[in-house]
Amino acid sequence: MKISTIALSLFTAFFGISSQALASENENSPREHGHFYAGVDIGFYNETELEYRGSAIEDSSDLSDFSYNLVGGYEFNTHDVVKLGLEAEYRKIGKVNYNDLMDIEGQAFFVNIKPKFIVKGDVLDLYVSLLAGVGSMDMEAKAFGVSDSKSEAAYQVGAELGAIVTDNIDIHIGYRFANVEIESIDVSPQTAYLGARYHF
Repeated sequence: MKISTIALSLFTAFFGISSQALASENENSPREHGHFYAGVDIGFYNETELEYRGSAIEDSSDLSDFSYNLVGGYEFNTHDVVKLGLEAEYRKIGKVNYNDLMDIEGQAFFVNIKPKFIVKGDVLDLYVSLLAGVGSMDMEAKAFGVSDSKSEAAYQVGAELGAIVTDNIDIHIGYRFANVEIESIDVSPQTAYLGARYHF
């Protein structure tokens, strides 16, 4: 009877200590394995190049025809200074005009992988992120009063330079280049943008 009582007491004490330690650990590091984030980017420079049989034309958008990205993802806490993001993105590609004859604009959906390298600072932590994604791009062309659109598989690459403002907020400047082939024409939109992320 005494042995079972002692064993029960030890088990209860051990369980209580373990639970308390686990709770304390979870309070101190709520993002031990990773966390979700969401964000938006606003393009301040958009350029789209069309290439067909070795000939290329390119043009950039007006400021009024801005582009934007909406993203949501999960950032894995792989290391103190290296994180790995997996995100879904909706990208609105700003309209560009070719010699007042043709307008091209589009939208895309991508799944991106995004390693993030952090440089610790005394006042502010900075980071560099690389990006690679695959998805679908839908481009619409309008010329001489006629419009047509086509959706095809596409890829994109990019990079960002940012600052970690608080535990929850990052701000950055970035560049993305995408490519899609539509009816033997290579369409390559590229965007320079400013953005922010909120980490839950």
